[in-house]
Amino acid sequence: MMLQALIAYAEREKLGDPDFETVGVRWLLPLDRKGRLAGSPIPLAENPDAKKPRPKPFSRPFTSPNELNQGTKSHFLCDTLERSALFLDPKAPEKEEGRRVQHHYFQSLLEEAGAACPAELPRLQAALDFLRNADGLAELHRQLLAVKAKPSDNAIIAVEGVHLLESSALRQFWRDRRRRLGAQAGSRDQRICIATGELAETLDTTEKIKGIPGGLATGTNLISFDKDSFCSFGLEQAQNAALSAPAELKIRSALNTLIDKSRSQGLVFNNTIHLHWTRQPIQEDPFDLLASADEKAVEALLKSVQQGQPPVAFEANNYYALSLSGNGARIVVRDWLESTVPEVQRHVAEWFKDLAVVHQDGQGIKRDFKFGALLYGMVRADLEELSPALPTQLLHGALRGRSVPLPQAALAAALRRQQLDQENKLNPARLAIIKACLIRSPNSSNNNSQTKATAMTECLNPESRDPAYLCGRLFAVFDRLQYLALGGVNAGVVERYYASASTTPALVMGRLFRNAQFHLAKADGGVAINVGKDFEVIACALGDQFPASLDLEGQGRFALGYYHQKADYRRRTAERKEKETTETTK
Repeated sequence: MMLQALIAYAEREKLGDPDFETVGVRWLLPLDRKGRLAGSPIPLAENPDAKKPRPKPFSRPFTSPNELNQGTKSHFLCDTLERSALFLDPKAPEKEEGRRVQHHYFQSLLEEAGAACPAELPRLQAALDFLRNADGLAELHRQLLAVKAKPSDNAIIAVEGVHLLESSALRQFWRDRRRRLGAQAGSRDQRICIATGELAETLDTTEKIKGIPGGLATGTNLISFDKDSFCSFGLEQAQNAALSAPAELKIRSALNTLIDKSRSQGLVFNNTIHLHWTRQPIQEDPFDLLASADEKAVEALLKSVQQGQPPVAFEANNYYALSLSGNGARIVVRDWLESTVPEVQRHVAEWFKDLAVVHQDGQGIKRDFKFGALLYGMVRADLEELSPALPTQLLHGALRGRSVPLPQAALAAALRRQQLDQENKLNPARLAIIKACLIRSPNSSNNNSQTKATAMTECLNPESRDPAYLCGRLFAVFDRLQYLALGGVNAGVVERYYASASTTPALVMGRLFRNAQFHLAKADGGVAINVGKDFEVIACALGDQFPASLDLEGQGRFALGYYHQKADYRRRTAERKEKETTETTK
């Protein structure tokens, strides 16, 4: 079904020109009518004002990478600086001879086009004169070095301001040439295409998909067989999963387009890129909301689901999500989702609802967590610290809804970071993912609606009698009492005991309980009295027995209890200061 969905997307977007492909171009080489440089190389960018401008997209005549890999051919009109302008890479001297062969082939295509298109001959001849002028090329190379151009950057040529790449005559020449060569190649055996189910001539090799993280720079193959053990019935190469040329082109074009879109959205985590699309176009994609977490859009989505009214009117529409990574020259499909837009919309709304947690300052509820922020809440600095599959599992968990538990690895990573982080144990994104994991755990009583309503709340729940949650609250009380009695200390209760208190409360909470009584006697004032009341209430609810140990979910409830109590103290402090300020100004 995945291949059919990609074909449908390509047909919807009118993708899949067999003779041209879209590529990014970094440089424009300006020439005059006599084949001389008419100025410095001009940088090209999709958005020149961007922090890291991407190359400007152009439609280039298509040449199969399989042909280029033979080392004797080049692209027509638009190619890398090393092939088109012989701007060689000094770090790869072994490639110099091959690049010169490809440079000559680049010129031979211009000669062939000039013979077929007399109207374009003067401009093509100017380009040829320049490419055959050693002094002119040397000057170009000097200027390219000055602007730090890379030999692998794509470049195009303009003669007197006219881009050769945009000539309609040259484009038609390329189409005619491709048809002629295809006819000369003769017909192939016909087989059933696995994507369309139709009898058709099928391909021995498929073209490469570009932009897959973890794959080769030259591209990766979706279908590839290079071992005898993978072959059957005497079939070789891609004939073992036969695709017709039109189907392969549409699949490749759809993937390349979706990959570019996902890269621009930042949907690449741990060498896995996440694609998403619908059968019919929609105005607001719920997947985009996971990445952007726009506050107003999240609020509108939650309200619409509660009211049973979608934020945008649309008919039932198929929804697809695909996660890909590269393993050398091959694509690995990490996950595949086929659903409907209303269903995914409902699941994304549930996701933000499950993430909802009180702000650190106790003022208001935060739900709009970007997916990237959730991931970074679980690591010290680099997402490589997470297991490779974890971001994909979390993302597809958000799309599939509460029926699919979130991975225990996510809860473990968040708790490990919570224990090790000495500077920010009140990271809302980290506590949000902990809360979501607890709510969706198949082993937890949080799946019971009554318990979930009293335990996994967004903010402090004074009615909860869960021992782990109460231990977390009590630990926050210990921290507060120490501060009221001693002020700021270098290594306080949290820095010294959080890890052990959250895993084996019985070993340390008794000692902290006694210390808290001393701090309570030393502290004074109305604030201390209120904290003392919290101490008594929580201690009575816990009884005289602390849990001997807490499993992962227990540690998660401990973290939430600690966070909720700390946020509540900050809320009280802010309200007290506001009240004092108001009374002072009267």
